[in-house]
Amino acid sequence: MQRREFITLLGGAVAAWPIVAHAQPAKSPARIGFLPLGSQSNAYDRSLVEAFRRSLADAGLMQNRDVVLDIVWITGDPNAAVSELLQRGVDLLVPCGSSASVAAGRQTSTIPILFIAVGNPIGMGLVESLPHPGRNVTGFSDILADLSGKYVEIARELGGPQASVDYLWHMRWPDGQNRFEATLRAADALGVNLRSRGVGDVTDLDDAIISIKQSGALAVIVQPSPFTYQHRTHIIDFATKQGLGTVYAVAGRDGALVAYGPDYADLFRWAGSYVDRIVKGTKPANLPVQQPVKFDLIVNLNTARALGLTMPATLLARATEVIE
Repeated sequence: MQRREFITLLGGAVAAWPIVAHAQPAKSPARIGFLPLGSQSNAYDRSLVEAFRRSLADAGLMQNRDVVLDIVWITGDPNAAVSELLQRGVDLLVPCGSSASVAAGRQTSTIPILFIAVGNPIGMGLVESLPHPGRNVTGFSDILADLSGKYVEIARELGGPQASVDYLWHMRWPDGQNRFEATLRAADALGVNLRSRGVGDVTDLDDAIISIKQSGALAVIVQPSPFTYQHRTHIIDFATKQGLGTVYAVAGRDGALVAYGPDYADLFRWAGSYVDRIVKGTKPANLPVQQPVKFDLIVNLNTARALGLTMPATLLARATEVIE
């Protein structure tokens, strides 16, 4: 179902859920607890926060009149960030990424939750189905769990049809094993040998990258996860210094050799429409989970030159952006 169809469908009668009934005056602005992933010092991460702010304005929600935006960046334990916002008395939680979204779902079953950029919301136990989320949760999936085959195809294109494909993944992430297995199945279907290296925390990264490079790899698929996103600058920089290109879901502008994934700014721009519906009384259970319709393939020729690589013409022809 296309996004315009969602909006038409949801414009009819829906069950009401009075969000501002949590001990607030009837006309008080709804407090939105927003949990962005990444770093406040990173321009791209800040741009997504600004895209969310604009989405509220585009939906007709005025700051301090209709909503108050309470932002807590996820810099460590997402449970602590969620707890902090709940203690402040928020009326709606908007977590970004699966770890923060799961933490939010674990800590409240009554306050509405609108997640952004969760790759596997059913597998993570956040929703019962995409059309009918159930409970107090809905949101915008980035479907990265379904793109495993795309990353294998890109890595094979970089290394050649006979080359093995290397994969770096986070073992302590709840969805990590699922995405690793999905990548393994995709590699098997393409007749590609997958060499994987799992890490538990940031102290494992350098040794894992060195080991992957010593195996003869030209590039490595970096599993999309909150962990690899938060540490993307270190992963990309260290890998490049070792002569190893990175294939990411995002971060082409941060130096990844190739990045393929949804247009995240577009996801954040649409989130305000759901915030508007929820603060006006619509239950999250009645708002279908939305999926991206715009995708970017970014090729970084600066990184390719630093690595001494010639990018395949077929990859360059498909790119939506080439960084030179």
